[in-house]
Amino acid sequence: MAKNRANKPQVDEIEPENDHGLPKKALFRVDEVACYFGVTERCVRLWIEHGHLRAEKIVGSVRVSRESILHCRFKISEN
Repeated sequence: MAKNRANKPQVDEIEPENDHGLPKKALFRVDEVACYFGVTERCVRLWIEHGHLRAEKIVGSVRVSRESILHCRFKISEN
C-alpha cells in the first residue's frame, strides 16, 4: 500500500477485503477510520467524543473497533 508524505493511507488505498469495503482487522487508527468515511481525523475524534463511535486507548493511541465502524456506517446509511 503506497503512503503519502505523512505515511497516512489515502481513501483509495484502503483495499476492500470483504463486502463492507473494510480491511479484515479488529482495530483501526483514527486516520484509517477517517479515510474509510471520507472525513477528517478531527471529525472522527468528534464522533468518538459524542458517542457515535466507540474507541479505546491502547498505550496512548486511540483505536476504533471494526464493529463500531460498521455500526456507525449502517447508522449513517439509514439517514
